[in-house]
Amino acid sequence: KKQKYFDKLVDLCVNTPNALIICADFVASTQMQDIRMELRGKAQVLMGKNTMIRKGLDMGHLLHPDAGMDTLRANIRGNIGFIFATNCQLDDIREILGKHVRDSAAKSGQVAKANLSLPAGPTGMDPSQTAFFQALNIGTKIVKGQIELVSEFPILKKDERVSPSA
Repeated sequence: KKQKYFDKLVDLCVNTPNALIICADFVASTQMQDIRMELRGKAQVLMGKNTMIRKGLDMGHLLHPDAGMDTLRANIRGNIGFIFATNCQLDDIREILGKHVRDSAAKSGQVAKANLSLPAGPTGMDPSQTAFFQALNIGTKIVKGQIELVSEFPILKKDERVSPSA
């Protein structure tokens, strides 16, 4: 089974000149399935364990030293995979991948991909819930029977770790 995977990886690397290396962090299985279905007949998606990919590329480098698999092997880090363009251009694949991008909730400990803040103004919450904002040191006032934020409050900053309180 492993040998079959190695053979497939080497064959695709040698015979398919165009490929994308994709990062599959925070990609749901249904999202991946939709991408695979839409790329069927146009491109081939190949995912696998990093050790398997490294070993396959190493074996391929021994068989085809001019294919550049050693440089590809050096970049295998994290949750990655390959999309080999068999019957289409890389721009077509990028377009399909762009269609399937979805926002996801920030989880504690992850690195924030974007800035996020609570806008100043009414929240729609009743005055009995001010303790929630006080615990987070967010300035509030009560106007017309609801809590209103005094100023914009930053929750997440790009490229910083998400804290449990955010």
